[in-house]
Amino acid sequence: MLFSEIVSNKPDAPVLILFGGNPHRRDEVIRLTQSIGDITIYGVLNEEEGMKKIHSLPKVDLVLIGGRYSHEQRNRIRAYVKQNMLNTKITEPGFEYPYDNEAIKTDIKVKLGIMKRTT
Repeated sequence: MLFSEIVSNKPDAPVLILFGGNPHRRDEVIRLTQSIGDITIYGVLNEEEGMKKIHSLPKVDLVLIGGRYSHEQRNRIRAYVKQNMLNTKITEPGFEYPYDNEAIKTDIKVKLGIMKRTT
């Protein structure tokens, strides 16, 4: 069974929206992110689905934009988050840092305040 979301039992758990494009990779990243700790993760497969999910939630702490998104899509998602979700951070594997599972985990932990970045 492929995961599309994992919802924490803790109401104050961080919420992450994963903008992905492939159901198998979405499952891998959700499982990877789940290993970080008690986090709610919603995985979507396109921009439209992601924007609907964002609008349906009371809070989103982190938006992960996957590698399959075009520059135009990234720009629209980034602009929306920056204009409308002031406390929400964005992570972009393959753009901000190498597209690598450990790098993804580290950036998520840093941006959610679970760990400090080391240089």
